[in-house]
Amino acid sequence: MTIRLRWQPGLLIATLLACGGDDPVAPTPDVSAALDISGRYDVRGTTVEVDSGSEREISGTIILLQQGDSYSATFDLDTLFPTQEGTLQAEVIGTGSGSIEGRTLTGEASTQVVISSVPGVDPGFAFVPRTTTTRIVSRSITTISADGTTEIRIENDPAPGESYAKTVTTLKGRKVSASNIDRNLERAPADAEPSD
Repeated sequence: MTIRLRWQPGLLIATLLACGGDDPVAPTPDVSAALDISGRYDVRGTTVEVDSGSEREISGTIILLQQGDSYSATFDLDTLFPTQEGTLQAEVIGTGSGSIEGRTLTGEASTQVVISSVPGVDPGFAFVPRTTTTRIVSRSITTISADGTTEIRIENDPAPGESYAKTVTTLKGRKVSASNIDRNLERAPADAEPSD
C-alpha cells in the first residue's frame, strides 16, 4: 500500500509552530514614553559671552512640569553680572516652554536679570531693593538621563530694544525632587488660576 502526502506549506508552518518553535519576540517597550520630567532640578554651569569669550558662573534651580509631550519651566539662577558700576550679584529669573521628544527637550524662555541695589548683597534677600534690568530671549536644548541627570545648552539674545551681549549658557545638574510638585497638583483644583 502506498501513502501519498500532498504538499501544503501552510500546514507545515502551523505544525512546526505547534511543536515548540520559538515564541515571537515581544516588542521592546518605549522607555521614553514613560519618562516623567516633572520636578525640581539643581543645576550649575557657566555663561560665556560669544564675542569676548568672558565667562561667569551660574547656578540655581529649574522647575519643570510635563504635560503630555510638552513642558513648562520656571527658573531662578544666581550669577555675577557685569554692569557700568562693576560686576554685581544678580538673579536670572524667567519662564519657558517647549516640546519633549524622547529624552530631549527643545524650547524657548523669556528671562530677566534682577540686580541688588546694595552692592555685595544677594538680590533674593528679603527687603533688599532690586532693579530689573535686561530682558533676554533664550533657546534651549535639554537632555535628561534615566537617572535624572540633565545637561542644558542655552543660547541667549537680547529681547527687542534691549542691550545685551549674546551668550551661551551650559548647565549640568540632577533632579532632586518631584514630590512637592506632585502634591501641589493633587491639591489644586483643575480650573484653579495660578496665584502670584
